[in-house]
Amino acid sequence: MPLAPDVVDREPSPAVAAATVAPTSPRAALMRALAAPLLIAVVVQNIGNLALHAVLGRFLTPDQYGALGTVLSLMVLLTVPLSALQAAASKSAAAGPAATDIQRRSVRSLVIISLAVAAVVCLLAPLPTAAFHLTGSLDALLLGPFVGVSIVLAVLRGRLLGLDQRRGIRAVAATFVISTFARLAIAFAALSTFGTTAAIAATLVGECLAVAYAVYALKATTAASIHPEGAHPWLRAGDVGWSGLAIGGLFLFTTVDLFLARHFLGGEASGGYVAAATIAKTLLALPAAALAAAYPRMVAAGTGPGRVPELRRTGIVVAGLAVLAATVVALFPNLVLGALYGGSFADQGDVVRLLAIVAGLSSLVSIATYALLAVGSKLSLLPWTGAVLQVVVIGVWHDSATTIALASAAALVATLVICLAALAWNVRSRAPRVHAA
Repeated sequence: MPLAPDVVDREPSPAVAAATVAPTSPRAALMRALAAPLLIAVVVQNIGNLALHAVLGRFLTPDQYGALGTVLSLMVLLTVPLSALQAAASKSAAAGPAATDIQRRSVRSLVIISLAVAAVVCLLAPLPTAAFHLTGSLDALLLGPFVGVSIVLAVLRGRLLGLDQRRGIRAVAATFVISTFARLAIAFAALSTFGTTAAIAATLVGECLAVAYAVYALKATTAASIHPEGAHPWLRAGDVGWSGLAIGGLFLFTTVDLFLARHFLGGEASGGYVAAATIAKTLLALPAAALAAAYPRMVAAGTGPGRVPELRRTGIVVAGLAVLAATVVALFPNLVLGALYGGSFADQGDVVRLLAIVAGLSSLVSIATYALLAVGSKLSLLPWTGAVLQVVVIGVWHDSATTIALASAAALVATLVICLAALAWNVRSRAPRVHAA
């Protein structure tokens, strides 16, 4: 039973509807699903992210890198679930641009919420400082403004993708490129003076510049859109709450092993696991970008006849990208480790191989979650089961980095089977029935 039936009943924006139902060749539809500009931008971001980690891995001791890598991963953990806000914003934008007065109220609400969340995260800064054995609280305090800015950026990206697929994909791609180059330039320039804090501050500045460009791009996109008299706000509480639960569970499932490793393992061992996990989890960025671009189309398809073809195209692109990247890393783990970290973590090849395979197969869980979320199904919460299972299994078996990676893989297999079975049942049970004449 869908929790939010309006997801499939609402009329999508003309741009999204046209992209969903217009006659087109299978090859053209597949290329549209690939979202090439966004994928190229995410490749640039991933290369920049790995380059930064490579420099940090050589510049810092394994224990220091483990601490900093945990903070950077915590930033990802805090912001990736903001994909929920992006998804909710895309869903609302798919119904058309809001009227001027509604846009003003939406912007005001967004600013208030982002400031409030930033303040709360700052107040909670002592918790990660103690839990992950950080040497100071400044790095954790910077998480506050970073999360606040990232909330705004997630909503703007969602609006851009939902209002106009073609313009939106290019604009969102530009925000990734801008934030990446700004982050690298500032981090490399300030690393020798400010140490680990430079990398975190550089990430914050990069997100701020991306927000500035997104605002500019959204103004142009909204001005060119159809039906400016629309009455839909940027975000609706029901959409945000449901998307937050589903996507929050998904990304907790794909990230919790790293934090458990930092908690259970010693400084050097945890640094090795963080290095291996950084490589593996970077593989999720490419399929995540394609999935974000596909989500408005899945919403527009609803449970109609276009659902299965859209789901098939999305699966080919998203899972194909993830499995290809995971295969390359799994075949040459020591080569990747050596290129990025030198000899600092040379003994983590088996962990890299395991986590790369886990990351590649996790893309299938992501596809199932988004597909279920697009039609408002309660089954989109199933990744929470996987996250809990992972915590339990790793809580019992955590003697080494390899043991934790194996425990994470075991939890993945169970979660993958459950999610794919749930998606197959949902598609079959909600498919349109053809009545005999």
